[in-house]
Amino acid sequence: MRTKLTLILLAISMGTLPAQPDQRIARTPKVNYDWRPGFVSITEAAYAFGLSETSIPLSKYYYGITTQAGYQFTRNIKAGVGAGVHRHNDGTLFPLFVDARYSFSAQEIVPYISAAGGLAINPEDPVNQTWLYINPSAGIRYVAANRVGVSFSAGIIAMSGGTNRNTFLNFRLGLELKGKK
Repeated sequence: MRTKLTLILLAISMGTLPAQPDQRIARTPKVNYDWRPGFVSITEAAYAFGLSETSIPLSKYYYGITTQAGYQFTRNIKAGVGAGVHRHNDGTLFPLFVDARYSFSAQEIVPYISAAGGLAINPEDPVNQTWLYINPSAGIRYVAANRVGVSFSAGIIAMSGGTNRNTFLNFRLGLELKGKK
């Protein structure tokens, strides 16, 4: 008897699942606008310190700024290309990169994961001192106002150039601006 009753209740609850809305409703207009597709500009200040061998050039720390232009395809997916400047302990590198971000469904405070990668060019010797790097990270973004978000993330950067390999733990503080529709 209990088995039949359980199966009937399960069938009733499964029958009501298609009646649930597939679109969430935002609590505030700023969050509603944040979910819309469109152009995105993200500017981030970064600081990182070396994790492995720090006696080789460009391996102790760096600080810098990057900016990227991208597009938000869905509420959760953004991608873009960017450039910046990183001042290392022994020189300056100019990164050129692609960045993809996946935001988890949320309201005003949005956790996300990011994957960036590209080239870091040394202007003193661009042919022999160009570094290839990848930067996976995780962070949170606060939707501050319509078309404005503030983000903080932490990640690992692995760089390879010539015979050297450098690894950094980096922190980024960013400002995200969305274009008008």
